[in-house]
Amino acid sequence: MTDILDFLQYKNDKLEQKLELLLSRANSPSDRMDALIESKELALEDHKLFLAFLAYLNEQQLDAETLFRDVLKLPKHQFEARYAMNWSQVMKLSVTFLTILRTNDRNSYKQFID
Repeated sequence: MTDILDFLQYKNDKLEQKLELLLSRANSPSDRMDALIESKELALEDHKLFLAFLAYLNEQQLDAETLFRDVLKLPKHQFEARYAMNWSQVMKLSVTFLTILRTNDRNSYKQFID
């Protein structure tokens, strides 16, 4: 069991490193968002998980839009200190948010990334 947990931690650490590298290479907020969405490193999260996360944010009286902006613009350590949340997990959920927004409302997506 420990081997499985070590492997999952290793995999999560590698993904986090790739995400940080991907976001540091992009030149503008829109480049970063598009690179994140189009990256094959992350897939759309289960909608039930995403909806549960939104319900949690609502319960905690946190604005989802602000949280998803901050996960993309703040350094990992600042984000985790401010929100007491795991940066990579919120980053994964932000892909769901951004994909839904980009697919269903291009204007809102463009406003979000500017």
